[in-house]
Amino acid sequence: MEIYVVQVGDTIASIANKFGVSQTRLILENGITNPMNLVIGQAIVITDPQETYLVKEGDNLSQIAMDHGITIMQLYRNNPFLWESEYIYPGEELVIRYDTKGTIKTNAYAFSFVDKDILKKTLPYLTYLSILNYKTLRKGEIESLDDESDLIETAKQFGVVPLMLLSSLTLQGERNPETIYEILLSPDYQDKHADNMLKILKEKGYYGVNITVTFLNETNQELYLNYFKRITARLNKEGYPVFITIDPNFVEEDNQVVFEKVDFSQYNELVEDTYIMRFFWGTQYGPPMPVSSVKNISLYVDYIKQMIDPKKISVGFPLLGYDWTLPYIKGFSQANAIKLEVAIDLAKSTESTIFFDEVSETPYFEYSIQSDKNLIQHIVWFVDARTFNAIVNLVIEEELGGAGVWNIMSYCPQLWLILNSTFHIQKLLPET
Repeated sequence: MEIYVVQVGDTIASIANKFGVSQTRLILENGITNPMNLVIGQAIVITDPQETYLVKEGDNLSQIAMDHGITIMQLYRNNPFLWESEYIYPGEELVIRYDTKGTIKTNAYAFSFVDKDILKKTLPYLTYLSILNYKTLRKGEIESLDDESDLIETAKQFGVVPLMLLSSLTLQGERNPETIYEILLSPDYQDKHADNMLKILKEKGYYGVNITVTFLNETNQELYLNYFKRITARLNKEGYPVFITIDPNFVEEDNQVVFEKVDFSQYNELVEDTYIMRFFWGTQYGPPMPVSSVKNISLYVDYIKQMIDPKKISVGFPLLGYDWTLPYIKGFSQANAIKLEVAIDLAKSTESTIFFDEVSETPYFEYSIQSDKNLIQHIVWFVDARTFNAIVNLVIEEELGGAGVWNIMSYCPQLWLILNSTFHIQKLLPET
């Protein structure tokens, strides 16, 4: 696999010819929406499948899969455009298999109202699906936001383990420390919290719970440890594993990355897996900066893997970008989240060049628009194939168990192309 960055004068035809692949495959695999007007600096993934097949007259997908010793779901996983194709045509090229480098567990986060077509295309690449539909309330109560029953059953049909994602955050990302500390300080409320989790797990058919941790620090770490000991004992007894998602809350001080030095040594035996994941929401109030930093994630992994088995650690990143207006004014400025494909379209429409920050391994570009008589400057930070590939390399180098994404409310072809062509994605349930 190779990632090519569009240069001045490039066309989709010239890139295809350069690498000896078809234009159609480049466009479909990368989800390119602007094939006739590429953006300078745009990243394009070039794969080199181990085996391909040219469709012949009379072929059907079931027979092709059977003849090549793969499942029909693997055929869809390798050729996601098939989800939108009613027929296959003679001469079409299908990827049969890639030369993968090992096995990986994948976890993605989704709201209960995720688009069903996006969900269908994404589930083949997942081991776990963490469904954000429950919020922790005072005294250990749990609030349901929607009915996610169909989502749970659909996940199972695709061989994906559905996890109940439990958080104290609102859908806007607002935190509630009073609620958290009330539960952390009361064994009775912790028991009630566990009882409510078990009730939902059994009623809805979840296979486990993924609990987000957003306030963990050196001061309260003993409280959190006691909480998880109590919760996991209750849930494990009923056959339900507990996962945790940790937001490291990186802070840069004097050009140094700072994070809480929490002792995770006992978590290795308590939880099934640990996800390192920054949560991002619709609005960003901080200064313009990379949406994700592979360097920061790597530093945190180096710290946490001293206490937790690397195979029980998964690293994640957001599938979005932010658009800031300049100059940034603290306490006043805010950035709005945009989808990755919107970022590319915006760069195209403003005739911007996409640059790449080598430290965070994320792309960015600047543009300006006329508003009345003023010229308003903008800067956009997002993630692209180079970011995904850097995370994949981190997983390989550190021998980690998996990768995760926040979130799958939009479909990201390049991410799944890179993961699927690099790893065999572990499935813990049978695919139907």
